Amino acid sequence: MGRQHDQDTCVTVHLPYHPSSVRRARHLLAEDLRRTGVRESVVDDAGLVVSELLTNGLVHGSPNADRTIAVSWCLRPECLWLSVVDGGSVDELKAVQLNDHALSGRGLAIVDHVCDRWGFERSNGTRVTAELAYA
Repeated sequence: MGRQHDQDTCVTVHLPYHPSSVRRARHLLAEDLRRTGVRESVVDDAGLVVSELLTNGLVHGSPNADRTIAVSWCLRPECLWLSVVDGGSVDELKAVQLNDHALSGRGLAIVDHVCDRWGFERSNGTRVTAELAYA
């Protein structure tokens, strides 16, 4: 597992491409955000979003070349930026309408509801990003 900080108060963590990495990422994110004094409700929302993005990457994506999945977050003045990168390729990602009968497919709908904006890009894998206001 690699961890890097840069001058923009960003963190990138490369975790094993394994379901246990969801819990590890939530823990690292929460620890980092609490250390910077972010409100607990934002820490909770960020943990939920990272869990959903990571789970989608693990279920629908592929590992990166080094057999990891990358999670990043940046605490910016206007928002918390969250990102997950896997080695897979998708044509389209969209939030589905939530309903009481669906057994899966709620992840991006939850992200869409909690975050101010989210999107994806295909370049060296799939990067899904989300922005969460915290002010």
